[in-house]
Amino acid sequence: MSTLPRFHIQKTDGLYLPIPFLFVTERMCAEILAEREALAEKLPEPTRKRQQALFARYDPRVSAEAFGGLLNLFGNPAD
Repeated sequence: MSTLPRFHIQKTDGLYLPIPFLFVTERMCAEILAEREALAEKLPEPTRKRQQALFARYDPRVSAEAFGGLLNLFGNPAD
């Protein structure tokens, strides 16, 4: 990943904090998950485990499902 992360903020300890978005489309969810994978791959194993625990606090799939459900209430399919 040659550019700064779009969906995460790097903390002073080197770990990445997920940005908790209220509305997440399916495409955005896929991009968040891909970014997480790329970020985690660059970390040494002990740090990677801590990072993955931090990522686990916010699952973008939950937000994407909720957003899709909200759109369906108004008759608009997500993405």
